[in-house]
Amino acid sequence: MTVSNPPDLQESYKAQTRIVVGTVGNLTADQELALKELWVKILTHIQSTATTPIKVTNDQVRADGLTAAGIALDQPSAVAQWYADNKSTVTDIKHQTVGDKLYLDGQHLTPAPFRPLFGDDPGSRHFGNTFWKACTLHSNPDSYLLTFLRATSWNVSVAFDRIVHSVTWRASQAIDKLMWDGELAQNNRLMEAGLCINVGRDRLDYPVMVVRVRLNVARERGEGTVERFAAYALERAAILARAHGERATLLYDFTGFKLDNIDTAFIKTLVTMINETYPQSFSATVMFVNSWLFTGIWKLVRSWLDPIVAKRSFIAKDVEQLSAFVDPSQIMSDMGGALKEQYSFGLPTGDDNAPMLDVESRRKAEDALKEAVAAFDKETGVWISGSGSYDAQSRIEAAARFSDAALGLDPYIRARFTTERRSK
Repeated sequence: MTVSNPPDLQESYKAQTRIVVGTVGNLTADQELALKELWVKILTHIQSTATTPIKVTNDQVRADGLTAAGIALDQPSAVAQWYADNKSTVTDIKHQTVGDKLYLDGQHLTPAPFRPLFGDDPGSRHFGNTFWKACTLHSNPDSYLLTFLRATSWNVSVAFDRIVHSVTWRASQAIDKLMWDGELAQNNRLMEAGLCINVGRDRLDYPVMVVRVRLNVARERGEGTVERFAAYALERAAILARAHGERATLLYDFTGFKLDNIDTAFIKTLVTMINETYPQSFSATVMFVNSWLFTGIWKLVRSWLDPIVAKRSFIAKDVEQLSAFVDPSQIMSDMGGALKEQYSFGLPTGDDNAPMLDVESRRKAEDALKEAVAAFDKETGVWISGSGSYDAQSRIEAAARFSDAALGLDPYIRARFTTERRSK
């Protein structure tokens, strides 16, 4: 298909008008055809893999210590023994998770045992189940497919391969379990410091995710920490963006950047995950730089970026340049902006995630999502077939039903994070 040049992103920010080309409700005839072709491939793949689940390996996003040992928090004697056997590890800030700190402080949270969606075994996930779970990060399942189509310049075959890779990664790395555990499984020092925080909105009203690079020192964290933290931060950003146009702005704050903060492993992990699993999730990536050390690093980082992501990446050397993307009222004061809000990490409590203990309400919400998936699948099949019985409004309503069901299930399948707890 013919691909036109995308609208100018900087002009979009200047006019404070979102770019909607290639999104649901804003497709050309060729783009709609590409979406149909991609759905055919995806639905066919779901059927062909129905009896071959994907094994959970956690080989890239390492599980926390208790999970890796196969111990659930509702097994108090096993938990106590594990902490006794691993005392030197859980008291070391390089390895200590938020859950470790709470346990050592005598706050023994006991959530319900983790259970994957749609009857999957904790040790494996079916492609179809994981695919539909990924779709819940969007207001419409079409949106999930469209992110990959836009990221691949509407090449259906490449977009399909990337979706398969992304969904397989989500399954094998148990991203659902990562979000069930939430902050409990994250490194406590990184959470307390606020290495990656969500603050304010950009000029397009997208949430802003700030990576405060000066707070990252590679030698101060244990093996596997950065991958687990990066995956959690990106999934968290996607959840926040769901209600705000399904995009966020990624802002790297290099204020106070020193030699100790040069950590290509962390940056490459973020870049790789964005390229492969969260394409088009970020409206823009902005490097706020006032350090000469950045010049050499940027040449390396830029080589890792997907070409389309690279075109959406910018350098701002001062607040005036940064204000082209984020109004000064939404820029934190330590970056030279007017936002006085200071980050502080409050440890989660048992009350924060009470719905996760409500097994019966979860069952009803999960059944509602199953029914919504079946309805959307059916309407999509009619749409793809070109049957004269196709009713566009019926498919729109099925997508809305899916979105409502996804939001209704959300409180029962993942822990709330700091931004959500603050907004209560």
